[in-house]
Formats: sequence, structure tokens, C-alpha cells
Amino acid sequence: MTSHTKRYSLLSARMPKGNMNQWQERHTLAVRAPAGPEGPIVGLLDAWCQYANHHAARYDSGIGADYVLGPGWVQIGLGIRTLLNGESGRLDCGILDGFILDTLKAEGYDENGDRL
Repeated sequence: MTSHTKRYSLLSARMPKGNMNQWQERHTLAVRAPAGPEGPIVGLLDAWCQYANHHAARYDSGIGADYVLGPGWVQIGLGIRTLLNGESGRLDCGILDGFILDTLKAEGYDENGDRL
């Protein structure tokens, strides 16, 4: 691996404390074995992460530092974030929204897609 060691994975999303009604297990199962409407959301997020990871491995820098590809990658993340308002099955969209925002911030962008 290159010196740019930040790797993004949907399974690394921060989970808040508390697990009333076992929502964390349902969410994690939906990420690991998506069904119905969960599949496209998980697939989009996974592809978005893979693209950033591949870019970092190939170019030894984060996707956010690329002034050509970075903005397009950011727009994809913001688009996925909008799709979280639709049907999502067992997925906890608050967790996914936070994951997208954390990933954008790690690459130097705010919640509106503007450079930090």
C-alpha cells in the first residue's frame, strides 16, 4: 500500500452508543447482506469508497486532492446522500449520512461539497 493509507469502508461507519431494539445488528446485516432496496444503496456507497481507495493506491494521494476527479467524486457522494431519503430497508440512513459526511470531510470537503 502507498503512503496514503486512509481506506474507506462502509463497515467502518461510526455507530452511536445504545442499541435499542437491536437496530445495529439489523443495519450491519443489511450492509453485509443487503436485500431489496438495501442492495443499490450499499452498492453505490461501496463503489464510491472503492473509487477513492483505488485513487489513493494508484496516485498516492486522496481523491479530494485531485482537482479534476475530486469534485465529481464529491457530487456522487452528495447524490447518494440525497438517495438516503428514499426507501432503505434495514439500513440506518443516519449512520450512512454521517459516514458520507465524515468521508467528505476526510477528503477536504464540507457537507455542501465546498472545499474546507
